[in-house]
Amino acid sequence: MQQVSEIPGLGQLPYAETWFHEIDDARFRDASNGARALGKTGLEAWTTTRTPDVADFLRSRGYEEVRRYVISELELDEAADLGPPRLPLATFAERPDLERALFELARVAYADQPGRAGTSFEFESWREWGLHAHPPEAYFVALDGDELLGYGYLERRGEEWWNGFMAVAQAARGRGVAGAIKRAEVAWAKEHAVERLRTATEARLASMLDLNRRFGYRPLYEEIVLRGPLDDDTRR
Repeated sequence: MQQVSEIPGLGQLPYAETWFHEIDDARFRDASNGARALGKTGLEAWTTTRTPDVADFLRSRGYEEVRRYVISELELDEAADLGPPRLPLATFAERPDLERALFELARVAYADQPGRAGTSFEFESWREWGLHAHPPEAYFVALDGDELLGYGYLERRGEEWWNGFMAVAQAARGRGVAGAIKRAEVAWAKEHAVERLRTATEARLASMLDLNRRFGYRPLYEEIVLRGPLDDDTRR
């Protein structure tokens, strides 16, 4: 059965979220029925450039692309020494008192992402998936005195390690916060014998894509997010 769910943080939208690694009329109909059961009138469908037939299938049914993510990888045994972070950093393991401040920054930063305006979530749910689900010693925090400039963390997905979500305060953007955090993440991964890191970057975030390139990340493929109507159930 094709899995569908509300879009995390955007449950107010008329779309249900689903992934298609392959697609046909039966899978599309199954996803549409699941969306109807959630009270939705459309799908936000994820696929990748590795399966271009999925995007073609959906576009032929009125779907339009709303976001695209570049998936890149850094081979750590080949990576150049990036040097130490250029800003002082702490970790959440060292500063557990920052929970609420991190949440307040997350609320702004998630909604600031291209195509994610209106994202909203509660403290307790974010605390579970956005904070305590990740290694506190690899959860890096940039501070200027008592001012929180940004945060970023590493996350493990099965056997793979990824650069997780990175948030930079609006007033601190352009000050090298993202680069400092990513340097710390790469250094931590090397020290802990991680073989490679992957990262997902929205295609419109040119400065982050450039940072990845300068740090040695190599693009692998792209994830595509499309939105459109459910199947026409009058034809069944």
